[in-house]
Amino acid sequence: MSTAELPPELPPQPPPERPADPLADSRPGPPSAPQLAELQQALLDQGLRRLAITFVTHAGLPLVKVVPVTQLQVAGRWGVGFSPVSDAFRIDGVIDPGQRLARPDGDLRLLPDLAALRPLEPASGWAWAPGDRHDRDGQPYPADQRSFCRRQQQALAAQGVELRAGFELEWLVANPGPRGEAHPAMAGGPYGADRLVAALDYAAAITDALDAADLPWLQFHPEYGAGQFELSLAPGDPLAAADQLVAARLLIQRVTARFGWRCSFSPLPAAERVGNGGHVHVSVRCAGLPLLQGGDGPAGLTAAGAGVLGALLEQLPALLPLACPLGVSYRRLGPGRWSAPFQAWGVENREAALRLIPTGGDGAAAHLELKVADLAANPYLLLGALQAVIGDGLAHPRPLPDPVRGDPAALGSAAPARLPEDLGAASAAFAASPLLRQAMGAVLHDTLVDSQQAELRRCAGLDAEALVASTRWLPLGGDPSSG
Repeated sequence: MSTAELPPELPPQPPPERPADPLADSRPGPPSAPQLAELQQALLDQGLRRLAITFVTHAGLPLVKVVPVTQLQVAGRWGVGFSPVSDAFRIDGVIDPGQRLARPDGDLRLLPDLAALRPLEPASGWAWAPGDRHDRDGQPYPADQRSFCRRQQQALAAQGVELRAGFELEWLVANPGPRGEAHPAMAGGPYGADRLVAALDYAAAITDALDAADLPWLQFHPEYGAGQFELSLAPGDPLAAADQLVAARLLIQRVTARFGWRCSFSPLPAAERVGNGGHVHVSVRCAGLPLLQGGDGPAGLTAAGAGVLGALLEQLPALLPLACPLGVSYRRLGPGRWSAPFQAWGVENREAALRLIPTGGDGAAAHLELKVADLAANPYLLLGALQAVIGDGLAHPRPLPDPVRGDPAALGSAAPARLPEDLGAASAAFAASPLLRQAMGAVLHDTLVDSQQAELRRCAGLDAEALVASTRWLPLGGDPSSG
């Protein structure tokens, strides 16, 4: 991920306990009226006339309000209205009556983070900014996902801990058949240059769109599955990494539609094919020194880095419904699918849920890859929770078992434990985690449990084929036979 010099010495001792208040939020106040006026004019001078403000719900749905840039001085200071019922939406947009937020009362203000504003499609006058939700009195909304990610980032930064994160996106490009089935839109083999040539105009349009939106990317290539592609985004701080993922998904949808195709970020668009992952890469530094290299542990782990890995390994079952929030996610997580379904870590092992990539001759910092995540995840929740666990691992190091070598599924009785094999078991692990409940606060944590239970109710009674079909065209939702 990011480059760094090898450390001259081991990092200092882990930092002290993290602040206990899960809602302590130091989000900067809105810009002053003159600053807003200056920003508004600068956007208009660039030809940007519309601002899309998004947030991502408990179910992983990006929702949006659009304002004219000429109204930026109002929207940038007071936000726009949004009902709290939106977090009661299931992945298909249906409001689940069992979710405690499924009520008509109340209103929130969606406030754009103007420091994160970027062009979305400058040629047609569109800008984009992620938003944070606040109560009408200006206080942070306790169930806001992006605010949770920010709080965890601030808590670590206050202790001299810096995380860098980056996402890999995998998606299918296809034409829908008469029954909603997915037919790959172009020929070409796994990772094949022939597929790139067949889709060269598409690849150029995707990467041009990323450049126009100032979204830094590292790699783009055909993936293993038919019609499947992968994009690696450049690393940033956790909040920026989650923002970049949301914006990149919007652009991929936009470009794909221009070619007359549909894209799917579903964890499993077709039962007989490989699924789509949304792997997360994370590097960690403390007092300026990297924790995952330069030590005496396996592959150069420091003692503090081993404690972080041990905490992540321990909490993997509880993290799983944030990384894999759909019923169909657990159809992808199976032995032999290269989806890392075991509670294990390994050095450069692509079948370990936590893969350690050591530093190399190029000087790139050692980092971890969370292999199990898919793109149904809300990136703010996932990165916020990862930061909470990492902070706890620094304050309370856990013992770390030996790394797993080879395919865990082939180890027989010596195999590590399987991660939860369905959303129900994963949700139970999440609900039982005092670490995550304390970090999130009761409102966010408990309403997330509600949403996980809503997804279980949505999936109840669906056979394997219907379950896959119900989310085949994620994120577009709706009836998959509609084309």
